[in-house]
Amino acid sequence: MGRSWITANAALAVACALCAGPAAAQSGADATARANRMAYDAAMKCFVANGHAIGLRERAGDTVKAAYYETRARLSFDTAMKLGAVLRLSGSRIDQDFRLAQTRELPPMVTDETYFLDAVATCKALGLM
Repeated sequence: MGRSWITANAALAVACALCAGPAAAQSGADATARANRMAYDAAMKCFVANGHAIGLRERAGDTVKAAYYETRARLSFDTAMKLGAVLRLSGSRIDQDFRLAQTRELPPMVTDETYFLDAVATCKALGLM
């Protein structure tokens, strides 16, 4: 897990640094906190996207690819947990955020293939899918 987690975090850091343009006017600590929060939210979304991909692959009978997405879901989960700790969120808050992410993200992923494919592309770019 060590190397893949580092790769995922590096990808998240680069992506969030690019997204932090408006945050650049803020203090360095504020910009870092904002980038960490964006990375946390992205990891949550990737956890949900991987979960949906697992279901799709299982229904298609592709157990090998389902197992692959299971490992990527675990990586997304672990990344979100570590970023939550960096953000000093409590365990109950992180659990609540996972539930909210599933409630918010899963319905459009199931009903809108374009939304799901956009999430997949983002998660792949971040190294989380």
